[in-house]
Amino acid sequence: MKNLYIILAICFLLLTPPSISGHAVNSEKKITASEHDNYLKEYLKGDLKPLAPPVLVRGPYLQMGNQNSIVIRWRTDIACNSRVTWGTAFGTYPNTIDSATSTTEHTVTISGLTADSKYYYTIGTTTLVLEATNLNYFTTLPLSNTTRKLKILAFGDCGNNSTNQKDVRDAFISYAATNSINPDAWLLVGDNAYNGGLDGEFTTNFFDIYKASILKYLKLYPSPGNHDYNNLAANQGLRNLPYYLQFTIPTLGEIGGVPSNTEAFYSFNIGDIHFVSLDSYGRENGNTTRLYDTAIGNTQADWLKNDLAANTKEWTIVYFHHPPYTKGSHNSDTESELINMHDKIPAILERFGVDLVINGHSHCYERSFLIKNLYGLSSTYAPANNLVSGSSANYSGLANTCPYTYQSGQVKHGTVYVVSGSAGQLGGSTGSLAFMSYANYTQGGSFYFEIDSNRLNAKFISYTGTGATVAPLVRDSFTIFKDVNKTTNYSVATNSPLTLKASWRGNYYWASNADATTQAVTINNSVNGTFVYTVTDGSTGNCLQDVFNVTVSGALPITLSSFSATLNKDKVMLDWSTSQEQNNKYFTIERSNDGTNFNFLGKITGAGTTSSTHTYQIIDHNPMEGNNYYQLSQTDLDGNVKYYEVKRIYYKSNKDFSAGICNNGNGRVAVVIQSAKATNINMRALDLSGKEILQESFSVNNGGVTKNLYLNPGIYILVMINDNGERVTNKIIIK
Repeated sequence: MKNLYIILAICFLLLTPPSISGHAVNSEKKITASEHDNYLKEYLKGDLKPLAPPVLVRGPYLQMGNQNSIVIRWRTDIACNSRVTWGTAFGTYPNTIDSATSTTEHTVTISGLTADSKYYYTIGTTTLVLEATNLNYFTTLPLSNTTRKLKILAFGDCGNNSTNQKDVRDAFISYAATNSINPDAWLLVGDNAYNGGLDGEFTTNFFDIYKASILKYLKLYPSPGNHDYNNLAANQGLRNLPYYLQFTIPTLGEIGGVPSNTEAFYSFNIGDIHFVSLDSYGRENGNTTRLYDTAIGNTQADWLKNDLAANTKEWTIVYFHHPPYTKGSHNSDTESELINMHDKIPAILERFGVDLVINGHSHCYERSFLIKNLYGLSSTYAPANNLVSGSSANYSGLANTCPYTYQSGQVKHGTVYVVSGSAGQLGGSTGSLAFMSYANYTQGGSFYFEIDSNRLNAKFISYTGTGATVAPLVRDSFTIFKDVNKTTNYSVATNSPLTLKASWRGNYYWASNADATTQAVTINNSVNGTFVYTVTDGSTGNCLQDVFNVTVSGALPITLSSFSATLNKDKVMLDWSTSQEQNNKYFTIERSNDGTNFNFLGKITGAGTTSSTHTYQIIDHNPMEGNNYYQLSQTDLDGNVKYYEVKRIYYKSNKDFSAGICNNGNGRVAVVIQSAKATNINMRALDLSGKEILQESFSVNNGGVTKNLYLNPGIYILVMINDNGERVTNKIIIK
């Protein structure tokens, strides 16, 4: 036992900080070797009493959760070394990592883990275990191509040590236990410790509230609010505040996204979701600009645009503190910083196809309809211009509850805005907003959502009762589907089985196939003819429906062996092969940026009638920025057309200046110009003789612009040159 005390004494001597209530907090002081020896001599003579072991005063909590690593942090009252042990079974910890550094702020990184796996862990020193409960566990992130459901929890304005804060916590824990939920991420939407984001306030109002439960096992991804800066304009440029000192942030793109090189804002990926955490209160650019200062050169706004442009994930979730739209305890029509927010930020987010925006600051819950283009005061709201869907999206089977549906991609398809600022602070209303589907200004709660492939389900989890009688209550919910309501054409040979699959995950009703209720059905095709098969979601309004047109004939016009789309630098290679062809005149490739509206890209002559293998290729020399959908069709000698598979390629140009062509038919051509910098463009169209058909000069801001051209039938060369002399050339064929 005496040896243990000596070890603890050495730990103590490595740090002699000022004390609060007799315990060290954050300051380190080096001791000399002679001081160290003198202490041991005094102790061995019996003149000093043994020191108490270190006490856990904060944590543990989980940071930087990745597929194969995680950071575990905690705080002790006195300085000592660190040890973490872990394993896949509770009570068995075959792996150990030590840090010899003597400190009160312990940060240990575990690596070499397996993706999407659960691990139990202990924390302590090399001689003492400080915590090892059955709640000390974490689950690593899944692989990027995972197909399982992803689960996300968000708290806004939580850290005020109130009864409401504890009831919101307990309500979610109860709801999670009942529904077997273990979230993959816990988002904080700012104002995490009232009133000033001070170190002691973080301990009592945040860490102490959650330390016995969710803090141990949920991976934490925070964003700051004004109270995390002590609500002081003088602090907006500081990055040494308690918020920044106690969280470990993926600033270098460790979990995906464009590196931000600052803990103020960052991005990360979980499965097919891209998350962006922003700082809506702090200042950048030498303490001169905030998030809503979006002119070129603003560090955070520039990074945001670059990060969203580089994103290839199907879902994009952005969260930050100050809401663009609210009439809770704050008013976005009267407060200047919120006016600035809705004037500038939604336009950027919507342009890049952001699906969901989560905010706090206003101590309520508000959820918008699917909206877009609302960049001013609420009085400017006009359903014809701003409302994409006025459904409640509750998806309950009642009237006007169908989910929101749209095509995926970096297009302005509409966005849902959620204010969830009542996980601690609560109450206050300054009016109402016509474009909010649901609002609650008196009852607290957390925001929880799940993404299952192309389906998002979200809930406002509130509660009834309080304390020992608290019970979870879902007061609002909504659903979004992407890339559904499809029409697909098939041609098959007689007696060739074909599997048809609905484009969503949920409920199914195949009215034309023995009332099947599975996602996929197989048809035998024993009778020649053309047949229509439909599958609906079975809701009262038949909110979702896929249609399959199947033509069955004795012999197929072609037997398609393969069809692929491959990105090769700045080109898309479209390759396919056939094993037999019957009266085949030609193949056509059409392209779309939304998977629904296709336009002609290229045509190639078929082999007529043959039983030999033939291969074909068409190259898209100018893919569009973002999603490119390619559909293959075949035309017989008698003019019948058969459609085959659709392939998707996501293209992000490495060039600062690029352009894509969308041939809309009847001589109408859309030219989509992308530029990483503001510049002037000179555009000319030439026919094959070199004659100039049109000429136009225009400016492009940081982002892009679309020009619509009207051309007569023929072949044209479109040449565009920017201020730097960079040239883009496109070929246009008008039939």
